[in-house]
Amino acid sequence: MKILHVTPDIYEGGVATLIDEMCKYQVAEGNDVTVLCAVNSDNQLSRKEYFENGGIKVIYSPYENLYDPRLILYFKKIFAGFDIVHVHLFPNQLYARIAVMLMPASKRPVVITTEHSTYNNRRKYSLLKILDKWMYKGYDKIVCISKQTERNLREWLDQINLGNRIVTICNGVNLSKFIPINSEEERPKNVVMVARLEHPKDPLTVVRAISKCPSDVNLYFVGSGYMDSSVKELSKELNIEDRVHLLGNRKDVPEILHNSGIGVLSTEWEGFGLVLVEYMATGLPILMSEVDGIQDVVGDRDSLFVNGDDDELAGKITRLIEDKDFYTAKSRFFKDRSSEFSIERMNKTYIDLYRNLLS
Repeated sequence: MKILHVTPDIYEGGVATLIDEMCKYQVAEGNDVTVLCAVNSDNQLSRKEYFENGGIKVIYSPYENLYDPRLILYFKKIFAGFDIVHVHLFPNQLYARIAVMLMPASKRPVVITTEHSTYNNRRKYSLLKILDKWMYKGYDKIVCISKQTERNLREWLDQINLGNRIVTICNGVNLSKFIPINSEEERPKNVVMVARLEHPKDPLTVVRAISKCPSDVNLYFVGSGYMDSSVKELSKELNIEDRVHLLGNRKDVPEILHNSGIGVLSTEWEGFGLVLVEYMATGLPILMSEVDGIQDVVGDRDSLFVNGDDDELAGKITRLIEDKDFYTAKSRFFKDRSSEFSIERMNKTYIDLYRNLLS
């Protein structure tokens, strides 16, 4: 199969990680795989080399603005000749829908999209529901990354008649990358959050929580974004700047997790939370915002905290640090649960889906 993945970029984030793993598997299965990045930016050059070293072609659009309408005609030109076009994220989803509509019927590929979140800002506006209904009707298959993502999408679309075109394929992680900890040994008194420091992530709640934890508890952020400065300012204001560490984008995440004590994800919404599975594969107890989508992944209500409630988060961090038996029980639970979200299972399901659609 000739497969094209369409994404804003391949630089960082959960979707970029997911596409990386999907493409490697699809190449190993003997497919011809290309990634089309809608945004042309200098910071992606190193990632381009990384993908191409794995046998994955990478092309960039000539445009720097993700919302540039000229992408529609560019997509139309690129899509011809592919068997499968797999579209990720908005506005790629909209522009790809229009591009396929403009193509001659004989040249149209099978087009699918993955819905990566339980919520997005378009759902604040009822008028945009009309746009979304039209957009999704143009896809041969709509894949949701969790059951909650599917439930929320169906509710947003008012159960429009899409037949069996909406399915759920849970995200997966390459579990072999992560080094399991020995939870019975003394663990570092630190908390790690791996995420882009941009909305809808909520790193400031974690900073406030750390200020209420014992003074020997440190916080590490892996990832970057425009909220870097807000994290630094709040840490200084709370007089804990020596306990809050911004590591930026890193390639050694498995090693960082192995040397951490607790994994946290604070966010206003989340589709799946790949990083949660990475924490689990390492054996870290995890704490996360109680938002749609996450409960399906973690399967443990004790590990949820009310979004934005730094007091509750601080209490849960402190308990894990001070109660060794509780820590060990949570670590074992999450390590066992991680096996349900292997990348092999996810990739095989996607390949089967592609083949069924083509046949």
